[in-house]
Amino acid sequence: MMESEFKFDEVPNTNAALWCGADLDSGELARMVQVAVENKTSVMSVVPASVGVVWPWLEGTAIKILARFYFPEKKISEQQVSDITVRINAAFKQGAHGAQVFLGGPVALSELVRQTHMIRDDLFFAKDLSIGMDIGGVGPNDWDRLFADLRKINASSVLFVMTRDLGAKSDFAARVFGMLDAWSDENKFDVHFMLGGHPMWTEQAMRLIQKMRPELMSGSRFFVY
Repeated sequence: MMESEFKFDEVPNTNAALWCGADLDSGELARMVQVAVENKTSVMSVVPASVGVVWPWLEGTAIKILARFYFPEKKISEQQVSDITVRINAAFKQGAHGAQVFLGGPVALSELVRQTHMIRDDLFFAKDLSIGMDIGGVGPNDWDRLFADLRKINASSVLFVMTRDLGAKSDFAARVFGMLDAWSDENKFDVHFMLGGHPMWTEQAMRLIQKMRPELMSGSRFFVY
């Protein structure tokens, strides 16, 4: 059985969200649900196959289930967009409150927006849409377009990961600083992070948000596992 390490001591409960691995069996998922309930976690992220498992245990609670989908390529094709809409709909029917869609970068987001923004509200009626990507793949000149695309698709949140740990060369704090410095008051979506086992990055992100954009803190989520 996989041993999960819950890092709630690193994140205030109001900002903590729970990340469930792809290889968890039903017993381990039950344990994760118990942890989420005990810590008053607002969000659980699970793979699509786990949605139907956790939903009966979470029905009637305030915890949202987000099903996550991955499209790591730099560009996203029409066939992939068609595939994702089918899979997201299936997750919603099983009890998901929203979807996390991980993309290969700003170019893939622009293509997703081009193909789906007209049907976004029909596809995600009363549901959350979180767009995830590697913050290391977002350049300084990408932020305005990225934010505009997130607004156009009416994203509920943007979720940043950092897939490569290059030590000091990762320059994580500078990347978060750049994101917050470019932030537009037009943005109505929340900012989420999944930073794995990097408490220093989590602390840096929280401190920068509190200092530069304190109004974002209440909607910020930091996924722990």
